[in-house]
Amino acid sequence: MNVFERFKKEPTRLSTSNSSKEQVYFQLVEDEYGVYLQTVDRKGRPIEPLFQQHSGADRQVLRLLEQIQDRNSFVIDWEKPADHVYISEYEYLIESLKGVKRFVNAQMQPLQFVEGEGKLKLTLQNAADKENIVESRVAVDLEGQSFAQFVPLTENHLLAEQQIIQVASVGGSFASLHYFNSTLTTEELPIFLSLFFSHVEQIDKIVYESYRFVFSEEVVEAAPSLIFEKIDEDESLLMRVGQVLPELPIEVMQQFELYKYVEINDLEQVITVKSIQQEPLTQHIQEIAEAIKNQTPKRKKKEQLEAVRNGTLFIIPKEIAANFIYNELPELILRYQLFGAEKLKSYKISTVAPSVSMQLSHGIDYFEGDVTLDFDGEVMNLFDVLNQYRKNRYIQLSDGTHAIMNEKYIRRLERLFNKGKDKKAEVSFFDLPLVEELIDEKVTGTNAIFQRPREFYEGLGEKKKYKLPKINAKLRPYQKKGYKWLRYLHEYELGGCLADDMGLGKTLQAIALLAWVYKEGETKSSLIVMPRSLLYNWQREVAKFAPQLSTYIYHGNDRDFEQARQAQLILTTYAIARNDVELLKEVPFSYLVLDESQNIKNVNALTTKAIMLLDSEYRLALSGTPVENNLGELYSLFRFLNPSMFGTFNNYNRRYLTPIQKYGDKDAMRHLRKKIYPFVLRRLKKNVLKDLPDKIEQTLYVDMSAAQEKLYEQRRQFYQTAIKSEIATKGINNSQFFIFQALNELRQIASIPDHVSDGKVESPKREMLQQQLLDSVANGHKALVFTNYLAAVDRISQVVEEAGIDYVSMTGATRNRQQLVDRFQNDPNCRVFIMTLKTGGTGLNLTAADTIFIYDPWWNVAAEQQAIDRAHRIGQQNKVLAYKLITQNTIEEKIMQLQEVKKELFDNIITTDGAATKSLTEDDINFILGGV
Repeated sequence: MNVFERFKKEPTRLSTSNSSKEQVYFQLVEDEYGVYLQTVDRKGRPIEPLFQQHSGADRQVLRLLEQIQDRNSFVIDWEKPADHVYISEYEYLIESLKGVKRFVNAQMQPLQFVEGEGKLKLTLQNAADKENIVESRVAVDLEGQSFAQFVPLTENHLLAEQQIIQVASVGGSFASLHYFNSTLTTEELPIFLSLFFSHVEQIDKIVYESYRFVFSEEVVEAAPSLIFEKIDEDESLLMRVGQVLPELPIEVMQQFELYKYVEINDLEQVITVKSIQQEPLTQHIQEIAEAIKNQTPKRKKKEQLEAVRNGTLFIIPKEIAANFIYNELPELILRYQLFGAEKLKSYKISTVAPSVSMQLSHGIDYFEGDVTLDFDGEVMNLFDVLNQYRKNRYIQLSDGTHAIMNEKYIRRLERLFNKGKDKKAEVSFFDLPLVEELIDEKVTGTNAIFQRPREFYEGLGEKKKYKLPKINAKLRPYQKKGYKWLRYLHEYELGGCLADDMGLGKTLQAIALLAWVYKEGETKSSLIVMPRSLLYNWQREVAKFAPQLSTYIYHGNDRDFEQARQAQLILTTYAIARNDVELLKEVPFSYLVLDESQNIKNVNALTTKAIMLLDSEYRLALSGTPVENNLGELYSLFRFLNPSMFGTFNNYNRRYLTPIQKYGDKDAMRHLRKKIYPFVLRRLKKNVLKDLPDKIEQTLYVDMSAAQEKLYEQRRQFYQTAIKSEIATKGINNSQFFIFQALNELRQIASIPDHVSDGKVESPKREMLQQQLLDSVANGHKALVFTNYLAAVDRISQVVEEAGIDYVSMTGATRNRQQLVDRFQNDPNCRVFIMTLKTGGTGLNLTAADTIFIYDPWWNVAAEQQAIDRAHRIGQQNKVLAYKLITQNTIEEKIMQLQEVKKELFDNIITTDGAATKSLTEDDINFILGGV
């Protein structure tokens, strides 16, 4: 087309309307195929006006409609009406319609476009009058209004109450949104949510009771499966090839197109959304076809037997099926899950779970004896069964039957039973409930050796009456329960971890226990180990709540252990316990208490090894975050509390750590949770402290200045290249220090660029903090400011001082900490407390503050939460506002995303407030250093 053709006027058309001058209305009408646009007169009668007779936006839309109808006249659509222009197919019409004079709905009511972007919200609610029923509703929120009734127009636009609302792209299934307004059972909820997230690309808010939604980068692999449907009249085997997702029925993958998988953890109230990865089904079909072909006997062409395939279904003649089952199936079981294997009886295949029998006697730290499996009368030693399974994937019975065993069942046996001498099995005291679950009966019988462990587990749910000791405090109901739990463990000489949320009074509950211990006449001293910052806090708490207990702070160059032994409670630090281990290990203590017990999370650290050498009759751990980074820390904790619980680290790694962290084994996770459950008491503020004010957290984003952005990008690109080279040359383990330096510099550029650039680049973040602090102080609030860098403490202090605000500051080098805390708590003129995150993370009560600023994020979100909880704890009378300052498009945003990704695993075992990401993988580093 040349320039003249391009700009030629189109030929004039004759209008089919009665009056060419009549006003035109643009009307949206809904039918079964969607919402379409038509032109009508003022009485709602369809007309076909000429665009030449109109001007402005009206003319533009009329011209577009004419062009669309011209094109459609050459297209035959056997489903939709040919003369309807559906908005979903021509989304560009939306923009043009914003300027038309008369835009109406089917009832001729005017429509309008609203400013702002609507936010889609999915709300799930348990039905009040029906058990196990959930009601689901999709709504759109806009500026405080919520619209439960709306009509999807396009992927980006909705019609609600005569308003056109723009939303983020919903995806190609936008027209199906109303189907998610549904009523379903709780059993159907995982499938329902998997469907929702597979077909709705963008959802701004999801609400379901107190559940927390986590969008994980983890991938769930759909496992290939073989479904044995039936044995035909001629004994042919009907077998289907499919795929299955964990914990979902086999038919789900056959019935639905899923891209997302939803995992619901009711115990921790966490819902995790993961991507699904699946190999093409044709690949599995081809593999099975080849396996069947390999077992097809070669005969003359007229006599040739062949399996028939119809889609995913194989019809296999008896002779071929028998060969396939015995020769191919044992190998396929390694990769394929089996369903309906009980239908294979005619092929001498047994899938009946064997019964377990035990004859046990008492060992040193375990029960020991013979464990056998009974296969319908044929009895085999447990370890003979396990050896056969490892070798063949099935168990050969004496009558020629092949027993196919569920792999989860085998893994459970391996977790519960250790192999001793002469094929004897060893069973831990701590696995007794799981053993009973396995054999579906009580293992105690009349055997007296089981009496005490049986009493312990049966008594866990009972409400024993333990009288409280005399202390100067009125324990809250949950604290009384915590005290009774500690007393119960003491009665059975077992260790436990009091893992209450920050600020719920773990120290007070421990002091109450110790007050009872010494009231009962205990003569040996107890050793309480803690971070140095907590020494005097413990001394003050004991003096306040149980002044009858004598204490000695065993710390400093002039420490005297002989003098310390005269006190009932010896307070010391992890560093002193490590340095004086040769002296301390020779003394039998009554209680060994570890406060902030995550200090022994590394089982190979010298401090941890020293603690393990100490001798005590009873052991107790206190920690708001018993697991910070990985489940190896859980092993270290229980190696201290109850050494025989997990045995060697290799055993723990094989049975729990690798299956859970590498393969997402939910059965192993459930066993681990059940095993540790009696020995970890975890309560959250929101569940037990109804009168504590709400904690409101908000992220404030800061834009970089041009100079800061230039500096940051230069250093980011440099380190991105340099680290790749370093890892390629030395490996990631030997590159840790260089990586740390790189990430540390980028974090400083993001928060304190003036420090890195010798004052040449100013910090926009500090300017925002200054304004926020001024507003906070002006409104009568007290504020805490936490940062990771000493340089930031200095610069923030300078800003506060220049503003004329009275403040105090604290770092690791500060000695008069309590004086500063007391001044901030009691002096109404002291409005701001500035400190490093690690300094203020433990042992401080700062309830005078109700506003908190996290100046720069730390890898470990738990450390940030502990800092916030310096103010959000018992004694706080106001709502606590916590602000996190984040520089956009920098490493700080990446840290926040990694915090969410890395915390999921630990939430599945123990509900912690967060988990750290200190141990970064190469993928994490690539993610952090990648461009925006």
